[in-house]
Amino acid sequence: MYESARNPLIKTLIHSIVLDTTKHAETYQMLIDLNSSVLIGKESENLGKKAIANHLKEEAFMLKQTEEIRNAVKDKSIKQVILNILEDEKKHHRVLTEILNTLEKESKEWDTHLYNLMTGFP
Repeated sequence: MYESARNPLIKTLIHSIVLDTTKHAETYQMLIDLNSSVLIGKESENLGKKAIANHLKEEAFMLKQTEEIRNAVKDKSIKQVILNILEDEKKHHRVLTEILNTLEKESKEWDTHLYNLMTGFP
């Protein structure tokens, strides 16, 4: 649908909505799985702490770069789009930090902690 848009702003906005819809669908499935007693704790053995730590570095770079762009932009409409991106980047950084901290704990409350994290994040 968005591929046929000629205006780059409209194309990007529609694509962003499509991505959000996909993210929401995956969140709903996660909630269904949690409600079906799927154990998240097993994930700690499979998730790579190093990969998450590396991605955190990338997110930190994106935060810095987005802040610089925000400060350089004068147009109010464009600045608002950049502020929205900045908020997403902050959310990503916060969630990845929480996941990494949780993985580093020897935690019997892994499921509860991740559930609490997810209920505060979509």
